[in-house]
Amino acid sequence: MNNLLVIFLIFVTFASSTPIRRQDALSGFKPCKGINFPNEITTYIYTPNPLQAGQEATIHIAGKATVTIENGALYNITGITGFDDTQISHREISFCEAIVTPSGFTCPVKENFDFIAKFVEASSPNDPKNTVKEYLIRIQSEFLTKF
Repeated sequence: MNNLLVIFLIFVTFASSTPIRRQDALSGFKPCKGINFPNEITTYIYTPNPLQAGQEATIHIAGKATVTIENGALYNITGITGFDDTQISHREISFCEAIVTPSGFTCPVKENFDFIAKFVEASSPNDPKNTVKEYLIRIQSEFLTKF
């Protein structure tokens, strides 16, 4: 009996209880509460984080399309303040032109999808220099249907 206890204690000594960090496939993004979109985004990662105006960035977006994503579908990105949801920026882009085609695929998109595309973050002469602007982003999944 003592031998079993000693062997057990030896194995327990080498066991580690270090927590395994879960990789966040949505980069902190969360689905909007109270809104049920038929298409699910399972991965949404962009680099660099934070985005840098005028520099190339990469977006990785994957999910399950239960509703076909047609050519001409729109992808809305809205920047909002974190305290009162005041809109500070808005962009409406063609999902197929900006994400699907640069990834080497074509619309319509059916079933599972996994796209990686590169883009240059827009900049203007009014952008502050050597400053990080932080704000929340709301991405509306309006690319689910053609508008």
